[in-house]
Amino acid sequence: MKFEIIEETALEFTPRGRKSNVAPELVEALTKLPKGKAVKITDMKLNPKADTFKTDKARVSATIRSAGSQAKVNVKIMWATDGTPQVVVAK
Repeated sequence: MKFEIIEETALEFTPRGRKSNVAPELVEALTKLPKGKAVKITDMKLNPKADTFKTDKARVSATIRSAGSQAKVNVKIMWATDGTPQVVVAK
C-alpha cells in the first residue's frame, strides 16, 4: 500500500454531493402546518414494488428532511402502504 504524508495545510478536497433542490412550496407547507395535522405529499409518491424503492425512499426522505431544515422544523416521515410520504411536524 502506498501513501504519502503531507502537511495539513496542503490538503485538497472537493465538496460532497450537490445542493438539494427543495421545492419552496414544500418548505412553506411545512412552515405553516399546524400542530396535530399531517401533510400527505402525493407528488412524491413512489412505487413500493419497484426494485429501486428503498433507494428512492431514501432520496425522497432526504429531500423532505432538507425542506424541514429550511423551514426550521423537525419532521417525522411515515410512509403509506401505497408509497406516499406523510409528514408530521414536531414543533
